[in-house]
Amino acid sequence: MAVVPFAVMKSGVPAVQRGVQRALLRVGLPIVVLAAWAFQGGVQDPKLDTTDTQLVLKSLMLGQFVKANQWPASEGAGTFDVAVHNKPALVEALAPKFAGSAIGSLPLRVLSFDKADEADAPRLLYTEATGPELDELLRAVKGDATLVVTAFQPTLKEGVTINFFISNDGLKYEINPEEAEKRGILLGNIIMSCAASR
Repeated sequence: MAVVPFAVMKSGVPAVQRGVQRALLRVGLPIVVLAAWAFQGGVQDPKLDTTDTQLVLKSLMLGQFVKANQWPASEGAGTFDVAVHNKPALVEALAPKFAGSAIGSLPLRVLSFDKADEADAPRLLYTEATGPELDELLRAVKGDATLVVTAFQPTLKEGVTINFFISNDGLKYEINPEEAEKRGILLGNIIMSCAASR
């Protein structure tokens, strides 16, 4: 019978095998725990971001459109209205950004509306409408100092000042400066320099 030194043998398991077991526990256990956490069912952790990135980008850009332009003096209007057509999620994204804000001396309001006749001369009108519905909205604000912003139109339509579009680089916007000039809105340098063309 051979004599095995005590340091090599402990509880009947050779030291090399114990080292392998410890390594597997140190590496394998965290991997198993991580996999179980990642593939668990149930409620998603609220810290994980499930935000619609286009919605966030649009709200940021609309905020810049409001703040970086020079607006004509308002006659009797008590508020600076940003009207959003048929997009309640965008209204929810914009409202906290504009809470307590003012443009000049006018408090800023974000409004949601569904029909063209509900738009009461807002300073900025955002819509994703197309065809006859867009035509009706444009007629409702014709002649007003309203910055009309659309999304995903094939071209810049008469009456529209800014149009969002998707390019290989993401969400971009194009500008019709003549339309802004007709409406008495002086577009800011930042807005003009960030505009893209297609």
